[in-house]
Formats: sequence, C-alpha cells, structure tokens
Amino acid sequence: GSMKKIQVKELCISALGICLVFCATFLIKIPNGFQGYFNCGDGMILAFAPFVNPLFAFLIGGVGSAIADIVSGYASYALFTLVIKGIEGLLISILISRFKSKIFVFSLGAIWMVIGYFIADSFVNQSLWIAVLSMPINLIQGITGSILGFILYPILKKIHKEEQ
Repeated sequence: GSMKKIQVKELCISALGICLVFCATFLIKIPNGFQGYFNCGDGMILAFAPFVNPLFAFLIGGVGSAIADIVSGYASYALFTLVIKGIEGLLISILISRFKSKIFVFSLGAIWMVIGYFIADSFVNQSLWIAVLSMPINLIQGITGSILGFILYPILKKIHKEEQ
C-alpha cells in the first residue's frame, strides 16, 4: 500500500539525486591546481539529502560523487569520495530534523567534507602540506555548496510536499 509507494518515491528521488550529484560534479568542474577539482556536487547533496532516509542520503552523496571521480580521471580518490560525500549526505539527512537552522546543518556537512578531504589528500598525495593547501579550496567549495543547497532546499521541499 502506501508504505510501498513511499519507498518507490524515495528510491526515485535518490536515483535522481545520484544522477544530479554526478552531473553537478562532472560537468561543472574547475581543477584546483593541486590534485582535485572544484565542483558543485555538494550543493546537490545538500539539496537532496534532507528528503530521504540516511542510507539513501549516503548513496546520493557517495555514489554520484565517486562515479564522477572515476570518469574524471581521479580514480585514486573514488573510494575516499564514496565515504566522505556519503557521510556528508548521511549527516545532513540525520541532522536536518534535529536543528532549525539549515545553514548550521549544511555548514556541518561542509566542515566534515573539508576534514574528510584533508585526510584523503594526505593519503593520496603522501603529503600533509598538499592536504593543508587544499583545505581553503575545499572550504570555498563547501560554502558554495551550502549556498546552493540553501537556494534549492525550498524548491525541493515544495516538490516533495506536493507529491505526498
């Protein structure tokens, strides 16, 4: 009955989310001068994660971003990305109902992403220095993603409400 309908709907939202995270990551990318690239994927993660359960939010963040890394020639980051962006989505999904401030929740997601890539950059590049130098770029990406997520949130919320 209605439980099945909700699961199918959430699955469809998640598939669309994975696709749009991939597109925003793959199509809008600016090499950051180090090992990675600046992209708009975080904005899509933040836009979709609040409306699905934490597992689907993990998949939206992780799978779409990891596939973009592989296709873009950053396969060495794909596993890190799966975990980092996946947890980013998961955190947003869990925290969005617990805090009134979307900006606060989105900022926590961005901070986690910056910390996650600091760790990833240290491993992939075997260099703490490159990891430190990448942090401001990742922070700018996180801030941009938060703004994009904040803009898209009311639109997706409206669509989500109309569908129920």
